[in-house]
Amino acid sequence: MEDIAATLAKELLEMEQLSELVAARKVMLLAELAANYHLTEDDVVEVLVEKQIPMGDGAPSVSEFLCLEVAGLLRCTPAAAGGRIADAVNLKSRHPRLYAEMRELRVSADRACAAARKCQHLPQPVAEQVTDRWMRTQHRHGWTAAFNRLDKEIANAAPEITAARERRTRTQLGVHVWGLHEGTMNLTGRLETLDARYLDAAVERIAEILGAESPEATKEVLRARALGVLANPAHALSLLQQAAQPTLDAIPAEENQARHDPHGCRGHLCGTITTPLHKLRPQLGIAVHLHVDALGGLEGAARIERAGHITTATLAEALRGVDITVQPVIDLDNVPAEDRYVPTTSMRRVVELAAPYEPFPFSTRGPHRLDLDHTVPYQPGAPGQTRLGNLAPLSRRVHRAKTAGHWRVEQPRSMTFVWHSPLGFQYEVHPAEGTRRVVPVARSGMPQQYAELVARIRTEKPSPATILRCAQRGSNPRPEA
Repeated sequence: MEDIAATLAKELLEMEQLSELVAARKVMLLAELAANYHLTEDDVVEVLVEKQIPMGDGAPSVSEFLCLEVAGLLRCTPAAAGGRIADAVNLKSRHPRLYAEMRELRVSADRACAAARKCQHLPQPVAEQVTDRWMRTQHRHGWTAAFNRLDKEIANAAPEITAARERRTRTQLGVHVWGLHEGTMNLTGRLETLDARYLDAAVERIAEILGAESPEATKEVLRARALGVLANPAHALSLLQQAAQPTLDAIPAEENQARHDPHGCRGHLCGTITTPLHKLRPQLGIAVHLHVDALGGLEGAARIERAGHITTATLAEALRGVDITVQPVIDLDNVPAEDRYVPTTSMRRVVELAAPYEPFPFSTRGPHRLDLDHTVPYQPGAPGQTRLGNLAPLSRRVHRAKTAGHWRVEQPRSMTFVWHSPLGFQYEVHPAEGTRRVVPVARSGMPQQYAELVARIRTEKPSPATILRCAQRGSNPRPEA
């Protein structure tokens, strides 16, 4: 048993080393691709992805359309591709010694890129000095401890810059609801310090009140429910007032009115609620789409706009006690075309229903507020051009790349898009079926040693140690005796 476990543990370690080698090679390829990807001089900008991903002092400019090409190759969103390109270029250009350590596998690629990203606001010489000092000890620590040390190095090396960023961060507030997951959603945000503490105290107090009615619920569940109660201020105030009433029983009504306001409430709990609570619930405009086969029973899935899919059983529970409005059914197969360049509001709505995401390879952007583009360019005077089978909601960068002719798209069927990239890759995108790479990378285009390595892995399955050695020296593996 111990021999088997030790062998498996050794192979697991070898596979981890192999994955680090692959990750480092990806970063190197991205940096080189960024340096060699040029469409026209007009399409090169000073920062990557229109100032969304700053490159930092000392880094070269990169074609703004590179992230679209890389998104298809790495099967990720254009925004994620832009981030990975920025990391690679930033690491190679601004941290040459850290980049060299990554190439020698003494620093993992993810750590190296994350360290370079943390230093991107620093002048290049300072950034390099910081990561040089950090490299000496980072390998002794786990991820969190290592980057806590990096934060300390940054603060010591550039205290004024760090203090300015801290002041700026305190003004960059926001609350975000995102990511449907099995009938729940995530909530993240950044608040002013006192606001955050007050919110925490309010959530804690309402959770205590709810706990009396649901003693089986955990504290975390109660706090989550309490935050939901705060979404309806009248409901929250009612609960707080009811919980406070027992402390007022011993006080005569006349004295209570004299000591407090005419409503008979204490301090911050003052207020009278005369309207039924369900009528004070905040109005929420949200569309739920049911497939025709799901009507009449709790089967199938329902799509909540800007959220995702849940079962109709969960939907029924969520809508209990909620006023809903049933909209007419839209038959997407029989929507008439329009003889105008700018689509009407109803046509835009139809396109958004048919394409819940931008129909570009691996994009996850919703269709709302995107450009509504004609797949085949609009020709004045010709009828029936503005129709479901010739429209696509595109983000501005994708729209510009298509208009400039760098990316070409065809729509052979309604809501089926075939994209051709500047480097010759082809992708088929469909709202329901996702993205499929039509023309895969040809094996003949791979370096000989890697092509043979893939073939050996598929047939003879050499050990991980053999694969690692061959990949490092660029030779062909041989099965161990």
